Amino acid sequence: MTAELWDSRYSHPNYLFGYRPNDFLKAQARLLRPGSRVLCLGDGEGRNGVWLAERGHSVVSLDFSGVALAKAEALAAERGVSIETRQVDLAQWVDDPDPPRPWDAVVVIFVHLRPELRQRVAQAVTRQSAPGAALILENYTPAQLALGTGGPKQPELLTTREDVLADWQGWHLDVRLVERRIFEGMGHQGLSSVVQALGLRTGPEVDPVASTGHRVG
Repeated sequence: MTAELWDSRYSHPNYLFGYRPNDFLKAQARLLRPGSRVLCLGDGEGRNGVWLAERGHSVVSLDFSGVALAKAEALAAERGVSIETRQVDLAQWVDDPDPPRPWDAVVVIFVHLRPELRQRVAQAVTRQSAPGAALILENYTPAQLALGTGGPKQPELLTTREDVLADWQGWHLDVRLVERRIFEGMGHQGLSSVVQALGLRTGPEVDPVASTGHRVG
């Protein structure tokens, strides 16, 4: 889908995926160290990034849609916090120079990309993340096509457990397939099939328990 099509989807006066954070992110955000520098990929109208900013994190939200990011900034202002928004095409972003400061955490919630780009994004994010950084990811699986309660209709855009394990090399991962009921605005409504992943960026002297106080895996 083009940026123009996403702009059209996000032009509705209500928030397409609601105002509340994703349930999986909300449940797992305890893994983030206080004051983390967090990259939110495909953050849309900002429901996840703004919620993290409310908890004291420094958030950079990337999205294809300028309309969505304007709504994200409005939501942040309404909540009394600030986030940094960047309108990017991830196909170009992966070739940008790495940021001067690494990410302490990466949030990937319902970001569905073609396999080659999905892999390149994971590689770029991995390179940019500090040892001990946290990954929180949730995507729809191919089984979602039969449920029809949200997500893309093209099978190649959906994510398997094997995809996550292959894409996120350099992370200690816990990856699970889950069926759960999702109610997020107008866009996600009902029983859904998802893959959920928690990750810890490996590196010198990184211990999965000592870094976060929680074991991943």
